[in-house]
Formats: sequence, C-alpha cells, structure tokens
Amino acid sequence: MAKSNFSTVPSASLAKALSTVARASGKDPYQMVHVQAENGKLSVRCFNGLMGILAIIPAEDKGNAFDATIDAQAFASLVSSMNGAITLSPSGKNGLQVQSGSVDVTLKGINKTLAEFEDKDSKKVLTINGQDLLDLLRVGSCAASDITLAYAAVLMNITSGETSSWATDSFRAATCVKAVGGETANILLPLTLVNWMRAVSARATVTVKASEKRVTFEADDSGNVVKITSPVNDASKYPALSKIFDALFVASGIKFTLDAGTMSKAARQAKTLGADTVALHTDNGNLCLRAKSQTASYNNTISKVDSEIAIFLDPQFLGEGMGLFEDTPEMLFLDTKKPLCAKEGDLRILFMPKNPPAEKKTEEAEGVEAAPVAVSADQPAEVAA
Repeated sequence: MAKSNFSTVPSASLAKALSTVARASGKDPYQMVHVQAENGKLSVRCFNGLMGILAIIPAEDKGNAFDATIDAQAFASLVSSMNGAITLSPSGKNGLQVQSGSVDVTLKGINKTLAEFEDKDSKKVLTINGQDLLDLLRVGSCAASDITLAYAAVLMNITSGETSSWATDSFRAATCVKAVGGETANILLPLTLVNWMRAVSARATVTVKASEKRVTFEADDSGNVVKITSPVNDASKYPALSKIFDALFVASGIKFTLDAGTMSKAARQAKTLGADTVALHTDNGNLCLRAKSQTASYNNTISKVDSEIAIFLDPQFLGEGMGLFEDTPEMLFLDTKKPLCAKEGDLRILFMPKNPPAEKKTEEAEGVEAAPVAVSADQPAEVAA
C-alpha cells in the first residue's frame, strides 16, 4: 500500500544536518530530536534545556505535513550508515519510519514535547556573511577553555559602523574587526556556542537576533539553514580589552615581521618536547626561539631582527595564537615584562609574558626550563646561551 505522507532527502544532506543538531541533544529528558516535514523542507531540531540547534534542508514531499519526536543518537547513527535517498514517513504516535534501499527501520516515538527555544523578545541586530562571522569567532581560541570560567566566552560588540570580537583567558587576548555594522549591541557569547558556530557555512548569510537573555544565529546557505540559540553571559563584567589594545598597539617599541607558520611550528615543537616556557630573543641579528625541558634543548632561528629582543612566553599559547595568522604579522616588542603584540589585517593578538625562569644551582641546571637572564626594563638583555 502506497504511503500517503512522506518526505525524501539525500542521505548526505540529512546526515550532515543531524551531526550538527545532535550536539544540542542533552541527557534525559532532552535526548531526542524533533523532525518535521512541510512545504518542501525537512527540519531537525535538538534542545538541551539551555541551548538548541535547528537545521533545515530541502526535501521532496508528498501528502500532508507530519512530524515526529525520536531518539536523537539512534536516528543520527542510522542515517550516517546509509547511502542514497532516504524516505521518511510518520509511524504511530510520534514515531518515524526510515527507508533507504532495502533497509526499513521504524523508530519508536517519544511522547514528549521539545520546547521552543527562541526568545520572542529578541530583535535583529546584525546581518553578516558567514566568512566574516567565522573570522570574528576565531578569536575564541584565545578564550579560557574551561567553560565554567567567566572568560570562557567571546564578546561581540556591534555598532552602526563595525562589528568586533574580543576574547582572553588572562594569559593572551585577541580581537578581530569587520566593517559590517548593525544595531548597537554588546553580546557575550558562551564558548560552547562559539564552538558550535563552526558548523556555519562560509557562504551563508547570517542573521543575528538578540535580547537581554538570549542570542540566535540563523545561517542560510541557499536554502540549507542552521539556526543556533543560546543564553548570553553578563557582558557588563567582561574586561575592557579595547582600552588595553588601543594603548599597547600605539606604544613605542621594536617593530618587526616574521612568518607566522614558522613561529607557530617552532612553539608547538618546543611544547611537544615538554617545554612550558620558550625564550624569544635576538642573537647576532637573528630572532631565535629557545627552550629547554628535562628531555631536550631546542633552538630555532625564526627571522632577522636588527634590535635587541628578550621575552619569555608560553609555547602553547604562542603556537595557537600565531596559527590564527595567515602570512607575516607585524610584531611589536615593548619590554620583557610587557605583552608581545601581533597584528595582521583585521586580527590583533596580545601574548602575556612569563617571568624569567628562576636561577638554579649548577647541579640542577640540566632540569631548568630556560637559562636565567638578567632583565632591565630600559635595555633587555640577550638570553644566555
């Protein structure tokens, strides 16, 4: 007997949509996905009680609209193993029949209602293309990684003329600015939301809606829609990073350029060898990165620099931060005890210095992270060989 209601979609499209929304599938009672077929579109939606994701893909429908609420992980795992067209049709109360080739599966319905997660008080504050939004959110790699911390967030500041993003974990800080304006807003985005936003297509047109409590990003890429919503953090308690950046990047210091890829690779290599501090210093006109751990000594010539530079940095933060630049950022060295500044295009990053390693006794020298160095605020010394 022919089905009266069904929706057919490509397996690849449905699998991608489910892998995106399943991130918002929480523990019981939120371990479910709502599926709806209507007007040539198939939507799948998950909500974990705080944050939610909705994905919409084009579909071929027949008959009346229908919906189902089923186990999210079971549906996503099933679809990921299928190839070709998938036909979906309602089954029983809230259930879903899934057919592809010779495979015929019926997923039991869940007799629960998935809450609507949009805020009716929200208003549109920005329209931006996907690539610009992804560029803005890349500063999230400089935010605190522990989501329980206040700095595990990215501040998005929207004015009539531009949109900027800001992030810090107190050891480094980053900002990116795009010449795309909207309605004035200051939105502190949780890091989890920032990570989820990586699913947005660079080709999409993104609409941002916000209220005092919630923000929603809706990305439309030629009919393939991803909508992500989340509560926002309290932006009033976030540090005034713009004042810090404005003061440091106009300060007098030593300017030089380097290859970001070379610096990032060197810092990562030092970290891999067990170093938790690297010394960036000049030696006979060469800018060198040096480190020492209990297992190895490391030295790498990065570029040519005419002036004297000496600063100690965290190799992980340096490697990750330099990895955000595409080519040859302009660097600004101010002092051994002040942040190292880097900028390229619309991206600027500050790397906070570490204290010079404490002097060790001769018999303990082999285990020292980096050799001691005499530091003067007026004339930084070279790192000892």
